[in-house]
Amino acid sequence: MLFSVSGYGVKIIDVVLLLLYIFFALELISSKQKIAINNNIVLHFIILLFVSSILSGLYPLFSGNSEAIFQYFKTLVHFIFVYFVVFVFYSHNFSENFWDKLIRTLLIYSIFINIFGIYQLFARLYNLPLAWLPINNVSMVYRGMFEMSDITQISIQFMNLYRATSIFTEPSYYAIFLSSILIFQIVPYIRKQEPFIKNRFMNILILVLTIIALLATFSITAILCVVAFFLGLMIFEYRNFAKKFLVIMITSSVILIITALIIEYYTETSPIELFYTRIEGIFKTIEGSDRQITGESFKYRTEIIKTGFEIWQKSPITGCGLGNFYLNQNKNINFAHDIFGNSLSEMGLIGAIAILGIFTSIFYFLIKYYKNQDLELTLSQSRLLGVTLFLMIQTVTVNFFSSSFLIYANLWLYVGIALYIINKISSKLFSNNIYLCFYSDRINKFTKFLK
Repeated sequence: MLFSVSGYGVKIIDVVLLLLYIFFALELISSKQKIAINNNIVLHFIILLFVSSILSGLYPLFSGNSEAIFQYFKTLVHFIFVYFVVFVFYSHNFSENFWDKLIRTLLIYSIFINIFGIYQLFARLYNLPLAWLPINNVSMVYRGMFEMSDITQISIQFMNLYRATSIFTEPSYYAIFLSSILIFQIVPYIRKQEPFIKNRFMNILILVLTIIALLATFSITAILCVVAFFLGLMIFEYRNFAKKFLVIMITSSVILIITALIIEYYTETSPIELFYTRIEGIFKTIEGSDRQITGESFKYRTEIIKTGFEIWQKSPITGCGLGNFYLNQNKNINFAHDIFGNSLSEMGLIGAIAILGIFTSIFYFLIKYYKNQDLELTLSQSRLLGVTLFLMIQTVTVNFFSSSFLIYANLWLYVGIALYIINKISSKLFSNNIYLCFYSDRINKFTKFLK
């Protein structure tokens, strides 16, 4: 957090988005180029979700509850702020190698992030420096979740093993990042395309560290993401994947077994056995048993999903209002943990239809273009199209089965990337484009003066 505004901790990503919007606006009005936006079904659902976020305010406004009204408007402003990134990505004409540079940078950063994450496993065991990073975001204190002085990274202890978090607030967020890194590396390899990083040693180092860190997170979210990713490869790249499946599995298994043995040697705790116990506990919970591993959140998450449907019944069409999930139940639940239940309870049927429509239509176009061999795409575009399809598989898996990032930038950044590549291809193939131009001669002179 850089500073706080009315209980909300303004983060670095918020400042980055603000700068992005400012530069985007200045470029729009200082350039004579027209923006080509393909008028397709994705755009309609994107707009519908925006409309549903406005309409969701009807319930708190008519209820007369001042806390609910204040919470709604505060959440609405934040949602619109992070949601606007989809329109920027959808309409901006980025340079050909922009995304290559961005992904390459993330891959290089992952080396340092993973080394630190692996270090923390032993730092927490032996009480070494930087074992726990403090969190200064007042948003964690809001709604009485924690005391500010008590907030550090969230990592439940399993015997002598603390789950890895690296620079992230909790292991599940770290696991999502690692899954993305895995996608950036494996998809070009499976599709026989040039990797984002050409240096072979660097690629091997990144892959090994990523697999080790995935095990160290001890996260069900990690398992869900990896399983969904490999199922996607089997469906869309079954011919190429079948040939390289054995290589990937043997390599991954060797790395995982060696890592598990090292962790067990130092912590006297086997992460593989813990994974087995945790998954077994989830199935026993589904069967009706209360026996599960300490710290397992599966039962709690299913309770939250049920609560979301109970809240939805209060206002089925427009919902209880953005950000008002916690004000409409008495079970001490602060947030929804799946995006469908989140949108259904807070934005009603309109919001839920919009969310389902956004993801369904995105997959429709991505799969259609992914399977079309006749498209004339550059290497960068083809590679981005490939990784984006699997990033969206990961995004849907996380948001529908693990967490809800409805009002967070990380969800809409991924959706924005998908919209960018869809618009890039669609605007060439179809004639139903909307052309926008916001050129201003005065602003153009002002921006030249600034430069």
